[in-house]
Amino acid sequence: MSELDALVNRINCIEDVEAIKTLKHAYFRCLTLSLRDELRTLLTEDVETSYSDGKYNFYNREELLNFLIDSNSEATSTVAYWMAAMPEIKLTGDNTAIGTWGMYHHYFKTDKGFINEIFVYYQDEYRKTDGRWQINKTGYKTVYDKVTMRSDNKFQVAKPEWVDCTT
Repeated sequence: MSELDALVNRINCIEDVEAIKTLKHAYFRCLTLSLRDELRTLLTEDVETSYSDGKYNFYNREELLNFLIDSNSEATSTVAYWMAAMPEIKLTGDNTAIGTWGMYHHYFKTDKGFINEIFVYYQDEYRKTDGRWQINKTGYKTVYDKVTMRSDNKFQVAKPEWVDCTT
């Protein structure tokens, strides 16, 4: 392999890793904002999941979308957000990769008056189809889980308009 070919290969690997990071961040943004249609595009049709240390398992995209969107929408009196960091991504083939992420989740059930904060490590598998990375398998193991009851249910939720900065 020539030096130029090696350089092109390294650049392609860096671009793939960055695309996977962007994919995971888009996944959490779509969860936070309940963007079902966009979230669908981030997942393979045969996506497999295992959330809450195996408590919630799904084996296709539609089952998963129903769970994620229905349990975190405004209609459920829920305010939730996810923050992911510390990615460890390894390309395992031309169209496959694995990743580990640290994730903090803040979940406020406004009608019940409790806040659930968790920190977990996600384990993901990714597949590239038609030049685009998607999540093929995901799940997490809990490190920290804290529930706080709120005696004072006064709160304000901002509803900012989403601005697409990519156009």
